[in-house]
Order: sequence, then C-alpha cells, then structure tokens
Amino acid sequence: MSAAAAWQRNVRRLFAESPIAGPSATLIIVFILLSLFAPQFFTLRSVSGILNAATLTGVVTIGVTLLMISGEFDLSVGALVAAGGYLFAFSTRDGGSPLVGVLLALFIPAILGALNGLILIWTGIPSFIVTLGSQAIYRGAVWLFSGGMMVQTVEKLTAYNVLNGRLDVVNNLFQGANFRTATLWLVGVALIGQYALTRTRYGNHVFATGGNPGAARAQGVNVKLVKVVNFAVSGALSGFSGVLLFSQFQTVRVASGAGVELSAIAAAVVGGASLSGGYGSIWGALIGVLLISALRTGVILLNIPFIPADNFEAVVGVTIVAAVILNNWLRRRS
Repeated sequence: MSAAAAWQRNVRRLFAESPIAGPSATLIIVFILLSLFAPQFFTLRSVSGILNAATLTGVVTIGVTLLMISGEFDLSVGALVAAGGYLFAFSTRDGGSPLVGVLLALFIPAILGALNGLILIWTGIPSFIVTLGSQAIYRGAVWLFSGGMMVQTVEKLTAYNVLNGRLDVVNNLFQGANFRTATLWLVGVALIGQYALTRTRYGNHVFATGGNPGAARAQGVNVKLVKVVNFAVSGALSGFSGVLLFSQFQTVRVASGAGVELSAIAAAVVGGASLSGGYGSIWGALIGVLLISALRTGVILLNIPFIPADNFEAVVGVTIVAAVILNNWLRRRS
C-alpha cells in the first residue's frame, strides 16, 4: 500500500471514529476564511467576544447533546433559562443568598426537565411534541411567577463576578481582551459531562439507549431512567445558564432564553451528534457552539446586506441542514 493510500485510509478512519474531527476541521476552515475576508475578526477582542457569546448557549448545549445522544429532544430549554434567571434574581436581591439562588435555579428546572421525561414515558408521545407543549407551559409559568415584569438590579455582588464577571487576571495581560469567568464554568461543566459520557457506566447507557433501545433493554439498561435523568440534567444546565445570564447583565425578563433551543440543537448537530441518537460528544457540541458564534461575529463584521445580524437565524437554519448533509456524507465515505 502506497503512503498516499495509507494516509487517506487513516484520515477516513479518523473521521469515522472521532466525532470531533469533522467539526474541528470545519471550525478551522471558517476561522481562516473569516480572518481573510474580515480583517477585524481574528483579534483578541473578537475572539473573546465569540467565547462570551458561546458560553451561555454552550451550557445549555451540553444538556441538549446528552439528550440527543439518547435519542430525544428538549425544546423547553429556553423557558427553563428564563426560570433559572428569575429564581436566581429573586433569591439574591434585597440581601438574599446567592447560594440558595443557584441551588433553586438548578433544582426547579431539573424537576421540570424530569417532568418532561416522565410525560414522555407515561404517554409515549415523542419528546419533540412533549417539550414543544411544555415550552409554552413553562414560559407561561415564568410569566405568572414574575408577574410579567423584568427584574433588574444595580447591585454588584461578589457572586455575580464569580459566576460571570470579567476575567481580569487574563484581560490585563492582553490589550483588547474581554474574557469572562463564565467560560471557566463552561469548561468545568464540559469536562464533567465528557468524563461521565465516555468513562462511566452512565455514559455507556446513554449511547446504548440512543443507538438501539431494544438491545439496551436486553442488556439490562434502564432506558426509561436514562432518559428521565438526561431530561433532568438538561433542565438543570438550562437553569444554570439563566444564573450566568443574570450574573452578567443583572437583568432577566420573560422572553430571556427565547430561541436558545434552536442554537443548542444546531450546535449539537454541527458538532457531530446524530439526530437519530447513539452518536455525539460534548467537545464536538462545544465546537459547534463556537462555530455558530464565529459565524454570527463574521456576519456582523462582513456587513452582508442580505443577512443582517437580526436575521441570523436563517444562517443557523442553513448551518443545521448543511451539517447533517456533511456528517452523513462523511460517515458513508468512511
């Protein structure tokens, strides 16, 4: 076998076996192209802005990715982001406890997420329909809980800086940088998620549940429990995203988190997760989040007349379709 043929076989094997190979290659290509055509793109200011914009969606995407690998979807995550933000906001204002606020913002959305899973199991209705309905229900519950009013504070609590303040230790070293502590929280959550997915029995059960539920049951996997747990994790991470959101802007409203479900699903798909379940990775999903955030920044800097920044959802939609086509083609070729 010639060296060229061996290299080609190794590349094919890499793309077949590694869920992050394709997304990584795409991200590198996009960064190179945008750096060439948008001179202000590859600067510390832009790169830190891309990371900051990706952080809140990235936390949600980790939970959504776990669900997609197990063969399910969650369209209610946007409403749970708002719920987490309000729970944290009401708990910390007027001298309240930030710790209690964080715990409530994790626990209540986790319960609501688990409820999605229980309804799925009890009724047999597809998760797409279940969470499409619960999205509206939870958003309505947030409206009732908040009285429909926006919550805003001018307090500068230490907890806000810890959760999503400026990372001045790094920013002071590089002119123009604007990194935030939330990026560290995202990396921490991703490390835990990736470890659980690839190094624990739970992770094996998640892949088995999404890949072949019947075979998983035959091997003793509690498929129903896996799905309920993943819905609960997705809810908790959505609530935590709401905490990070309020910590950064000190503002939350009923519409907070609207549309994040589309971005999270798009990022998971771009990152290599299969829509039919059984395949994907946390790191790949985060690469997908960075790719979408980079595209948004690129669209703004390029100032394309027919793709204004407020119509970026069209780009996300095209990205989803293109990613599915590319991923399927790469797997067939491999």
